[in-house]
Amino acid sequence: MGKRGQKRALDSGEEVPLRSDELRPPDELPEREAAAVRVALERWRELRLRAELLRPMLEHEDRLMQDILDRGLGSEDRKTLRKLASVGARDAEAEAAQVAESVGQERQRLQEILMQNHRELLELSTTTTPDDKKELIAEMDGVLDELKKAQDAVHVELLATKDREDMSAVRAYGRSLNDLKALTRRLDCERRSLTKNSVLATLLVTVCRRILPVRRIDPAELTNIPASYEGYLQILDFYFFSDANLYCFGEHFSGPNWFTRLKRNVAILSVIDADGNCVYNNFAVSGEYKTPGAPLAPEEGPLQSIEAADENGRVFDRRHDAEFKLLTGLCGAVPVEQRPSWTASATLWSKKPLCRSCAGAVSQVEGLFPRMSVAIVVGEPKTEEDGEPEVPNGKRLKINGCPVVPSSSRPPCAVPPFAA
Repeated sequence: MGKRGQKRALDSGEEVPLRSDELRPPDELPEREAAAVRVALERWRELRLRAELLRPMLEHEDRLMQDILDRGLGSEDRKTLRKLASVGARDAEAEAAQVAESVGQERQRLQEILMQNHRELLELSTTTTPDDKKELIAEMDGVLDELKKAQDAVHVELLATKDREDMSAVRAYGRSLNDLKALTRRLDCERRSLTKNSVLATLLVTVCRRILPVRRIDPAELTNIPASYEGYLQILDFYFFSDANLYCFGEHFSGPNWFTRLKRNVAILSVIDADGNCVYNNFAVSGEYKTPGAPLAPEEGPLQSIEAADENGRVFDRRHDAEFKLLTGLCGAVPVEQRPSWTASATLWSKKPLCRSCAGAVSQVEGLFPRMSVAIVVGEPKTEEDGEPEVPNGKRLKINGCPVVPSSSRPPCAVPPFAA
């Protein structure tokens, strides 16, 4: 490709990979900067080998994005899609109608593609990047930072030579600076090949939320929820693209549910008695506005909540926390006179660590059910090196002698749902 063709490709965002023999410092760089650039480019060669291992995954992402675009979205100008996807785009009704018309008969197929691939699209359209890709991008950013530092140093030298009116040096430094900028742009194109589908997925998902109808669901059909991270994913699968006005997870309050930045906590509680029967199995979402799952805990219930700070330092009564709703629901499932002698095993899974109020609620349950063991499982599956999670107050939480455990330490609970 000639220089003019390369420039057009760069302007269009098309990737223009450098050949291995082109990974070298510009010829006229000062020796100190040239040495730093050589080290950076040697690192880039190593990163290229690791990027090649991700090629099958990237090609799969390409096919998925193209499949979505082929459902009537590919013919639309990206400027129109970006306007439609912009936050608070109340004046984009005409664009929404235009895009919906382009989709036309492909609407059902488009929604099917979203349903079949929504976990992958969720990963692409959020900051939840796979660790191998995340580490590679971070290291590429480190190399690009080194190249930009070299640019800054050359720029300083260029200004100094201008002050000295050394025109020969000015031209040499000018060529070096331009060559270094071109090199950095080319490498940045390679880095963007790892992230381009994330940017596109975010755009397309937001557009789809504007033009596709919500899914009709029956919450009673969601049963047998393991108290684990897999159970959490089961909940997201079930409520995906459901009406946020009816089932509010706190991210959207209208339109289809799409869990890109889920801030509210989700918890799952499963309780099995001594005979192996499931006595209680439900999930809850923190909050009080049309949250799905377990209902709100009554003000005068069997458990007492307290004020506690959230992760942002805001202090408020935690009666509407997901864990508190579930523990209250368990108390209502077992008659008061049976609690002292009732033997059971409970698993409480929570996406977030328990606050002081919910940890206190678990202790209250311990007092009400002295013969019930409770295991607290927090967050995503952990490796052995991650160790055990801790509650915010720094104490290792133990309930009836059973410690808090990472998600991977307990098998998912697959038991029949509690029949109310």
